[in-house]
Amino acid sequence: MPYGANMSDSQGLRERKKTQTRVAIQQAVLFLALGRGLDAVTVEEIAAAANISVRTFHNYFGSKEEALVAAWASELRVYVEALRDRPADEPVLDALEHVFGEIASRIGDRPGEAEVHADLLWTSTAMARFRSALLEEAIRMVTDVVAARTATDASTDLYPHLVTAAAISAMVTAYQFTPPDGTAVDRRRLLEQAFALLRSGLQGGHPPPI
Repeated sequence: MPYGANMSDSQGLRERKKTQTRVAIQQAVLFLALGRGLDAVTVEEIAAAANISVRTFHNYFGSKEEALVAAWASELRVYVEALRDRPADEPVLDALEHVFGEIASRIGDRPGEAEVHADLLWTSTAMARFRSALLEEAIRMVTDVVAARTATDASTDLYPHLVTAAAISAMVTAYQFTPPDGTAVDRRRLLEQAFALLRSGLQGGHPPPI
């Protein structure tokens, strides 16, 4: 076999291993952080869960917060692609609600206090410097898909930006709303109510029946 082919194969194998390691770290930090809260998780535990050394962890990420943001970004891309793959004739708010509902269900299906930890991960001081960049990327990706689904131009039309902002706000509100008495709430149900209000044009103080 030619030397060049050997080099190419070796480089390809190394890149695949790097990708596998990065994914393993992201999966480990997300699982541990949702299970116990990021503050309670150490880099050593993340490395052990990913079956790597702490040194290897730091070859990929500078901190556990950085690793968690990368994990969220990877998850986000999966859902953006799911939004892109929704039926072409489906109303855009229906498509957004379906995909955001899948996010809610996935978090709700995790054991323990995953919803509480998900909220803390998003609101924690340690994550503050990462949040804005991640949110901007999320808005950009979703806006591009909304524009494609609605035959609008994200560079010139207000519509896809407004739809995206409203839908993301609906999701955030559904996750952050807490009754005054502190009783547990069904986040999926709140998300349905929030989107029902969007469809009604936010007319009145109560969502229409769903």
